[in-house]
Amino acid sequence: DGLVASLGANGVTSNYRYDLAPYTWECAKGLRNGQRALFTQPQMPIKCAGAPQKAMYLTADHLRKQGVQADIRFAPPGPSMFGIPFYAKALDKVVADYGITPMFGHELIKVDGAAQKATFRVSDDQGSREVEESFDMLHVVPPQSAPDFLRNGPLVDSAGWVEVDRETLQHTRYPHIFALGDCSNTPNSKTAAAVRGQAPIAAHNVLSAVEDRADMTRYDGYASCPLTTSHERVMLAEFGYDGKIMPSFPADPRKPRRFYWWIKQSFLPWLYWRMLKGNLGPDWHRTRSFPESLPTAIRP
Repeated sequence: DGLVASLGANGVTSNYRYDLAPYTWECAKGLRNGQRALFTQPQMPIKCAGAPQKAMYLTADHLRKQGVQADIRFAPPGPSMFGIPFYAKALDKVVADYGITPMFGHELIKVDGAAQKATFRVSDDQGSREVEESFDMLHVVPPQSAPDFLRNGPLVDSAGWVEVDRETLQHTRYPHIFALGDCSNTPNSKTAAAVRGQAPIAAHNVLSAVEDRADMTRYDGYASCPLTTSHERVMLAEFGYDGKIMPSFPADPRKPRRFYWWIKQSFLPWLYWRMLKGNLGPDWHRTRSFPESLPTAIRP
């Protein structure tokens, strides 16, 4: 409530609207000692679950380099920094290193830009209630859904997403229909890497259905979320269904690395454009095991 009218002024911004990304940077650079920056995240699923945190970490990194001590807070509706505990524990250290305050169980429901007030629905052991927080900067990630022509049609589940088998991508009620990407109800992170993994599965299985073959292939839920923890390092979170850790490289993926920054900055944009033309590029992800203890020297 009030978000659309508030965006682009009084410190209210969202990188989910591309034209506001420059304003996000302007707001971040304008923060001063003691001022408060709130970064929100709605209920899942959303496009790129790491994007709300990326903007926050880049802001925190800039302020640290400038010697500015602002009050940065992260407000997701869930109980942790990330849906995969393996990565959530590492992100806890990143947040602590920056001095960011997590506000778990907070769902943004109203924005008053002129008054610089944000209202949250808070759910915890005490039940559900509404609380108001002041801000000098508010980065909002809006709730997301399938387009109305899908959400209001016969193909979706009770939550409004196209209902498919999570492995074959075939519709559970209409076997001649397949779906992939952000609008399907597959329980994976909605990322370009996920689509890259789903595309050949869907293509093969459509042909199998058309030709009445029984050789359908299966999608393992793979998704990749390059979490930009600073202007120089990225934590490359790769995972599949049921929380399986599926990195492309043997190094512990919980440690932010400069090499992953290069991948994010230089390789992935090149790969995206090839993907749109059908050239999916290499795929090295696999299920790997790592010690439960965090690697040493985790830092943004």
